[in-house]
Amino acid sequence: MQQAMIAARLSRGYARAAAVLGASGEQYRPSGGLLPMGTLYEQPMLAFDVDAEFSFVRPIGWGIPTEYVLTDRREDTQVADILVASGRTYFVASVEPLRPPLCVVCSRMVSVSGVTGTVQTLVSECPAAIIMRAKGESSGSGVPGATRPGQSVMYLPLLPGVVLTPYMTVTTDLGTTYTVNAVEVSGFGIRCTMSLQQV
Repeated sequence: MQQAMIAARLSRGYARAAAVLGASGEQYRPSGGLLPMGTLYEQPMLAFDVDAEFSFVRPIGWGIPTEYVLTDRREDTQVADILVASGRTYFVASVEPLRPPLCVVCSRMVSVSGVTGTVQTLVSECPAAIIMRAKGESSGSGVPGATRPGQSVMYLPLLPGVVLTPYMTVTTDLGTTYTVNAVEVSGFGIRCTMSLQQV
């Protein structure tokens, strides 16, 4: 009972702080993998920071795709909500009663289709964070110029009804294509390791 009361007071405090520090944003609530930003849900005031205390002292670091959010709609913020403000797109990865929501900073818009050779699209125009984890190195194949494809990790919101599997193809808004190697689904969202397609 005490936790609910404290959480409600915190939400009111976050709303006041967001009204002062935040910028007008957009909130989307995906109903599936196709066009998850197709319908605007709300227009909250949003302020993001890498520090959960919102000191606004340091900027987000390279390869660290998470920030916390102050929002005047804290009580109507859910995991997988997509937030847009100040030229950046985020998805909500965690919402806990006594902490500010944790968001993933997105770097690309992606589509995901079935295993190589099929045309079925499971995800379209969805924001995602793609982080390089291993660079390409010599593959030892003996073919001049041959390299091992770089390895990346992709973070997607927890999209209702979407099940990704290895060998699916991910295409970004830049036209870059990847092959999914492994998939982890958790309460935070969907995390995939991928290899860059070279052909």
